[in-house]
Amino acid sequence: MKTSARNATLFITFLFLFFNGVQVYLILQRIAGTKAKFNTVCTNALLSTLFEYNKLKGTDTASKPKQALITWSLNDIAVNRLDSQNIAVRSPTSRLYAMRSDPASIEALVTRPRSFSPDLVLLGSLYREALDSFEVHSKYRLDTFAIPFKTGNSRIAMPERINDAWAMKRTKTYPFSTNPQRIFFYPTALIFAELKYDYNFFIKDLLWPMLAFFFILLISNIALVFVYRTIRKQKRINEVKTDFINNMTHEMKTPITIASAGLEALEHHIPATERTDFYLHTSKKQLYLLNDFVERILDATVQDIPDFNLKKEKIDLHTLFDELIQSHSVLNKKTVSFRLTGQESAFIQADQLHLQTAFHNIIDNAIKYSNGRVEIHMDITENNRDCIIKIRDNGIGIPQQYIKYIFEKFFRVPQGDAQSIKGFGLGLYYVSSIVKKHSGNITVHSKLRSGTEFIITLPRNL
Repeated sequence: MKTSARNATLFITFLFLFFNGVQVYLILQRIAGTKAKFNTVCTNALLSTLFEYNKLKGTDTASKPKQALITWSLNDIAVNRLDSQNIAVRSPTSRLYAMRSDPASIEALVTRPRSFSPDLVLLGSLYREALDSFEVHSKYRLDTFAIPFKTGNSRIAMPERINDAWAMKRTKTYPFSTNPQRIFFYPTALIFAELKYDYNFFIKDLLWPMLAFFFILLISNIALVFVYRTIRKQKRINEVKTDFINNMTHEMKTPITIASAGLEALEHHIPATERTDFYLHTSKKQLYLLNDFVERILDATVQDIPDFNLKKEKIDLHTLFDELIQSHSVLNKKTVSFRLTGQESAFIQADQLHLQTAFHNIIDNAIKYSNGRVEIHMDITENNRDCIIKIRDNGIGIPQQYIKYIFEKFFRVPQGDAQSIKGFGLGLYYVSSIVKKHSGNITVHSKLRSGTEFIITLPRNL
């Protein structure tokens, strides 16, 4: 598997796991939030039940005090009265509660019997009403347990002893339990409620969020699977296409080479006549066009393979341009004047085939996009690190607004009548790709109707 395809596969796999993990985490968080909400509702229902129970058990028999505020916990109970009298009752530690009570409740608190027992039947009916008001319809059980008083440091150890006593009273039939709460008229015991989960409560709270989560999860997973399968399919298509084009160009190159060699032999071994010269010239021209067509197919294939390997060797740029000049001088219909300046020898490590094709594309564009006599000046200079190649022509030039786009794939500069010149917008894209593959740099300077200059910098790497 190619590196790009492998990286894409790993990225999609990571994205798939990450997105699904986030969705599962959000679902679990939502379920935990609903459980916490159920806990809060059941506990609030128990507190509301105890408040109503306290009011019912306080009979209206006291004439005073007229107003009072009761504050209590499992550690202290205090009745603060407006007539400046204060009543304090001791009890084990718990939360602090406060309520403004009627005189009858104050009287009942002050005069209550110590052996008073809670009415679980009344508490149960009140708790059912409280649960119904919170829209919870679940089986439940109310129970009490005595506070485990001991001598010594009871204040510090009391929470642990209460938890142990509470655990002994719980049953396995009911999976949920509220925290123990203090009964106002029964200071030596705590009450708690055990419940079975109300699935209607959970469904009502979770239905739409869960549907949204699962819908998003389904759509995202389908999209990721579709993208993954598309990438795999495209990879297979590209591999088949590349193999086909490589085989086709290779098979076509062989007969072209043989035919070219045969024509060269005919030129030297048969008498020259006007008719034979015509046939030989026509055949050579058509072979050149066919060879150029095969080269362009090969170039287009290379452009679609970002990780193709260069076969670098030591080449002389001056010799390479001499060969290019010779081939273009013979085959072009237009009158072309070439001038090569600079150092006589400039060696670099590069892929000769691809680099020669890239320079051929620049020269070919200079010839095609020109009017009248074509002048192409090529200059080669070098320093300790790089070789600088400048290719300048006297063609129609490139408008400034299009210069930044000319190296993009399939882009062609709108040129009016010149648009009739055939092309696919791949030549300069290929040039830029090959230069970058050689760790080089290419820039262009152009002015409309004044020609274009390409400056290519290539590392020597000798």
